[in-house]
Amino acid sequence: MSDTVDLVDLVSKLLDSGKYKEVLSVHNEEKYARSFKDNCWDMISVAVSKIQDETIVIKPSLYSTCEELLAIIVQKATPEEALLEFIEQVEVAKNDAQFGIVLTPLQQLLKKLSAKRGRSLEWSLNSISTYMENIPTPEFPLEGKARLLAECDPNIRRIIRVYSLIPPFYQPFIEELKAPESNVRTKQIIAAFLISLLGKPLIYLDLDIENNEQSEARLCCTTIVKDICSLEKNILKFLEYVAICNKTNSKLKSSESDVEKPPYDHKDKLNMLTLSGLYYVVLSSQFDLPDNAIPQVYAREYIVHTGMLCVIYLLNCPEYGPQSKGLTLCNTLVKRLSTNASHTLLSAAVHFNLCKAMINVAIFASYDSLRKPAVNTIRNHINCFEYGGRCMLIKYIISTSNHSGMIGYAITLLKNAIDDAFKDTKMPACFTYPQMMDLIKKVCHMPHGAQSDLMELSDQIISVLNFLRYLVLRDKANVTGIKECYAYIESDYLSTLRNALNLSKAHYEVKLKDVKEGTDLVETKISINVGGNPLDSIPDAQKIEIINSALNCFHLMDGLVARLSECITVNI
Repeated sequence: MSDTVDLVDLVSKLLDSGKYKEVLSVHNEEKYARSFKDNCWDMISVAVSKIQDETIVIKPSLYSTCEELLAIIVQKATPEEALLEFIEQVEVAKNDAQFGIVLTPLQQLLKKLSAKRGRSLEWSLNSISTYMENIPTPEFPLEGKARLLAECDPNIRRIIRVYSLIPPFYQPFIEELKAPESNVRTKQIIAAFLISLLGKPLIYLDLDIENNEQSEARLCCTTIVKDICSLEKNILKFLEYVAICNKTNSKLKSSESDVEKPPYDHKDKLNMLTLSGLYYVVLSSQFDLPDNAIPQVYAREYIVHTGMLCVIYLLNCPEYGPQSKGLTLCNTLVKRLSTNASHTLLSAAVHFNLCKAMINVAIFASYDSLRKPAVNTIRNHINCFEYGGRCMLIKYIISTSNHSGMIGYAITLLKNAIDDAFKDTKMPACFTYPQMMDLIKKVCHMPHGAQSDLMELSDQIISVLNFLRYLVLRDKANVTGIKECYAYIESDYLSTLRNALNLSKAHYEVKLKDVKEGTDLVETKISINVGGNPLDSIPDAQKIEIINSALNCFHLMDGLVARLSECITVNI
């Protein structure tokens, strides 16, 4: 035992004192030969522990000595025992340099055990996955052209550097599988591992082709997916797993023990995050893939609808990277749908769930570079359907978005759809009476009648008034049945809106007077909200500016109401 302790301690001290030649000659000394072989396990951890991220730059001789020592251990040690220690070193690596220096000897041991490899390759890949997933995800404080600098960020550089270490490790094992009688389970183990690499942290990087087509992160993605394609000739087979993973309550062959599960049934490898990363690369048309990578026998609707499950998942992530990829993939999938796609496709709930996810990004995303594209994607999604489908999606947005600006945008899309329909030989049924009456009632809804907050609803109200005025002026022949809606518009909507405007103007004018006279909230005890925000703690000058802006908005609405009433009177 003393010889054992002495040898391990000796190697550690020799490394610390810079006596690298002596370290590499220890195994050749007869007095240490047996002890060296018996204690390779401990010497692996000693060699790895000496490595820090800056070692290769500050002490290149130490780094190369540790590399050579580990290579000697691979030759001298019992392969099965050394393998377990190297796998553990991957999992407990304290820095990327330790992680990287272990991969080559680990690979060499796996090659030596080709006939008795068993589950050791799977364990090795699992340890690598564990290390990768623990790398912190980057944040995106940059927008516009500044995003070109993203790869200079230390966190992103680290992710790319670590990913670059992975292909040289696994590719020799892919080459082995090209033999005629290769092991199917081994093929699936490697493919599942590669798919897992497309999740965290890679999916959080900016991979947009417009920013940098030849970025290192994009090249990593391309390499990984090409290797998946070399293992699985049908890359679309994993769409089945997307549908399964999307059902959160489903369990893949839950009766089987974890050991007996097929590789593709391990949810730590194939889940919505990793599969969404895979199909972002495969279906977004932003990456160069092998010509035969995508089979052409799948139904277009199946690819689109299952791909949209990935889009929804990505859009529901709070981070920039997944949301950006979701929008890119969504636009590509929408283009795959035929022009004027049938409204019957909307029997699949995925379209409405997609609409909801895009609305959330358009309204609440932290980045302007995501909000604007989300609005455009909503339009593209709606416009790919024929008029019945467009109408269904627009009504869904109006009913569920609870945001005046988004509802106003939906009403504008409705106006544009009707304008397009007027150019056809026959007006679609969804834009004629009595369906038109249902549309009018939906868009003219004021949630609290005359007591509604007009500033909060301003975008919606202005869009409604412009829409109705357009329809009255455009449809003098009453093709849509708009004239049958005049009585409802006048008595139920415009009358209520006039009362609301009178109340709001009076309320805001009193408030303006109080602020100017300095009696604000003290004598009159009048408080006011603008768009849901109280004015109590705002400086007087800013209060006056906000109130005047609101009054100007009310005057604009007043003018639109008057013009609409005039148009209705003239066209009765």
